[in-house]
Amino acid sequence: MKAILLFLITVFSVTAQAQVSLQISDQESNENVEFATILLPDYKKSFVADEHGKFIIDTNKYKLPLKVLIEQLGFESKEITLQNNTKVYNIYLNPSSELLREIIIPPANAKIKERTYGRKNEGNSKIIFSPHLSIVDDNNVDNIFGLILNTNNHFKKINKINWFINDVSFEKAIFNLQFYQVINNKPSKKIVHNEINFTINSNTKGWLALNVEDLNIYIDGTKKIAAILKPKKIEFKKGTKEATIKMNANLTSVNFLTIYNNKDNKWETGPMNFPFYITVESYE
Repeated sequence: MKAILLFLITVFSVTAQAQVSLQISDQESNENVEFATILLPDYKKSFVADEHGKFIIDTNKYKLPLKVLIEQLGFESKEITLQNNTKVYNIYLNPSSELLREIIIPPANAKIKERTYGRKNEGNSKIIFSPHLSIVDDNNVDNIFGLILNTNNHFKKINKINWFINDVSFEKAIFNLQFYQVINNKPSKKIVHNEINFTINSNTKGWLALNVEDLNIYIDGTKKIAAILKPKKIEFKKGTKEATIKMNANLTSVNFLTIYNNKDNKWETGPMNFPFYITVESYE
């Protein structure tokens, strides 16, 4: 009996030590930094901390010493190396003095026109785009998707963002929207802007609208852009660890659906879209 108890204690101890918890906070306010990006460069992996600034690393899977890079908009990036199985690493990020944005000056005396880009039509249910959402490595959620938008060549400011949803099969989710510069027909470079998040619950259906005029998001018209939606957090229904979100889709030659393939670590783009559009002030 003593031998069995000793064995169980040893197994429990090894299991407990196989996880390292990161707690990410603001250096100045000491408040939690929600949804920070956690990068493991040696493994080419990217994850997201939760809304409390917490993230757990499985050190059986990602061996120590382990290089970790923490990033969040509005803060200076921080790199640390996990040397041992300390139960909790408290990591403090220094706020950036300013958001470093590309300086773009609108043309003098330009006329401002309101334009929309993307798909305003809700469509029908003949074709359904239904990305699968499940738990993958380290409690991260899979599937990143969005649209490559065909816009004009003028400087523009984004004022409103609209997204139509047919149905969802989870309790609640937070989706982050990030604009990218498109290079070689794939999202390649983040456009620096403030956080844009959609909060969706089980009753959410129809058009969602966000007014982002106050965020002052400007787009250089010479650059093709993509609007990418990434699940930050999903509360699955009891007893499940997967869900779907349904949207009407159709074939098109204007805007293109793009999805990140986790297995191949690459973007896949095709001539299809779903109801999503942006309203802008176009300087012409």
